[in-house]
Amino acid sequence: MSESESPVTASTPAEKAPEAAPAQDAPQAPARDEAPDGAPAGDPAADAAAQPDGAPAAEPEPAEAEHAAESGPAPQAESAPAESGGPEGAPAAPGPRPGSPRPAAPGPRPGAPSPAALAAKKPSAALLPVAPPVTEYDPEQVAAATAFGAVAEDGTVTVQDGTQVRAIGQTQETDHAAALEPFARGYLDLVAFLDLTQTTLNAPEHTQNELNRLLENLRKNMKEPQVVGDIPALRARANELREQAKEKIRALEAERAKGREEATRRRTEFVESIEALVATDPEQISWKNAGETMRQMVPTWKQMQQEDVSLDRPTEDALWKRLSAARATFDRMRKQFFSQLDAKHAEAAQAKEELIARAEAMQDSTDWGPTVRAYKALMDEWRSAPRGSRKKDDAQWKRFKAAQDTFFQARNADLHETEAEQRENLAVKEALLGEAESIDPGTDLERAKKALRSVQDRWEEAGKVPRGDMRRIDDRLRAVERAVKNAEQDEWRRTDPRTRARVEGASSQLHSAIASYQEALDEAVAGGDPAKIAEAEAALEARKEWLAVIERSARDLG
Repeated sequence: MSESESPVTASTPAEKAPEAAPAQDAPQAPARDEAPDGAPAGDPAADAAAQPDGAPAAEPEPAEAEHAAESGPAPQAESAPAESGGPEGAPAAPGPRPGSPRPAAPGPRPGAPSPAALAAKKPSAALLPVAPPVTEYDPEQVAAATAFGAVAEDGTVTVQDGTQVRAIGQTQETDHAAALEPFARGYLDLVAFLDLTQTTLNAPEHTQNELNRLLENLRKNMKEPQVVGDIPALRARANELREQAKEKIRALEAERAKGREEATRRRTEFVESIEALVATDPEQISWKNAGETMRQMVPTWKQMQQEDVSLDRPTEDALWKRLSAARATFDRMRKQFFSQLDAKHAEAAQAKEELIARAEAMQDSTDWGPTVRAYKALMDEWRSAPRGSRKKDDAQWKRFKAAQDTFFQARNADLHETEAEQRENLAVKEALLGEAESIDPGTDLERAKKALRSVQDRWEEAGKVPRGDMRRIDDRLRAVERAVKNAEQDEWRRTDPRTRARVEGASSQLHSAIASYQEALDEAVAGGDPAKIAEAEAALEARKEWLAVIERSARDLG
């Protein structure tokens, strides 16, 4: 028996007790909670032994704990007062008087639980150590407690329990104060029991089994206790302690539910990741990585079972069924995919053989331009053709590329022969560019146009130039052509009679407007209104600016 479970004996002054008092004269003491097999209720060893190996230890729900706290009193032994005990190490009521039978020894403890049963239970913090036994009480406290009791003429001991008077025992003691004193001490023992229960509840950590045992001890000890004292106050405090214990149980259950919820979420996410892998398009799956993931699926699941919070059986079974179904689907999908892949590889090999035959048929062609375009189209078809096995694809690609290389090597040799001729043509065109860039269309437009036409005719006769120089020299010739064309358009705009007439008409209108606004300004100055003066000046200045623009255009037109 651990220190926290050892009973605390109450003070029993032998000098005031009868030599051979009957057992029923003793007041009821806080009862000890015992399991059916003789082990103390709530003992972790007994709880673990009652579970099958590997199964999680069952913990009562809040409704069960509340029912246990409010159920009727446990049967009491008539031969001797019951011990008080439990996780709090509650003090006992007055011990047996001299001559009364000794309490029966507890039955044999159950065997050691299996490692699996112990692994299923989380370690809990030890309860507070038992308070030292009380040997004496303050006489004033004893006297205050005895005020609630009375002894009838026939020796019946009664207590004022709220609004009712309740018989709690018999006595042969003629001194009423001495007869009530053991019952008063039993009351003070219950007060000490509640004090120790409060200390236990103030501990930082508890297990639900410990709190359930505490509730059971409160239920047994506070159901019509056979003591003398202020019992309603005792019950009120016991109810308060009971509510504190229930609140802690609810907090533990909420924490355990949260842990299970988090564990369920983690397991569900793992299952969903496997299902997402199985739902992936077979063409997009990396089968090597996916196969390794599926091989690690069961070990990962077992590791989560060992390291995470245990789930309820229906939830765990449902998740495992989903995993098993996903694995079966994956195996079926992999077999089907590779079967179809073999058929696709055969089809791809046949299509590429046809492309190779067409490439080899053109490899000796000297019709360079059309054949180059034909090989480009063949390359596009090769890229869009289905992929085969890597070994077969590599061998077919070598044959296809060999046919291309044969043609392009012959074409490149021919291009080298024409390279010298194109360099000579480049020299001729560069000389023509020097002649074209010396043309000045601003001095004599007609002469510039004639010179440019001569350069353009000889440019066409010069022939092709190397591809790398083609754009450079073409851009230089285009610049000369644009300069001549721009000069021609400027000359046309300058000599157009319609443009001149429009300019002269606009100039005449602006002169009339300026005269009108000048008169408005003079009238505003005469009137002395600053706002009208400013408005007239702004309008006059705007028309003068417009007239300046028109006059510049007229000068440009000559």
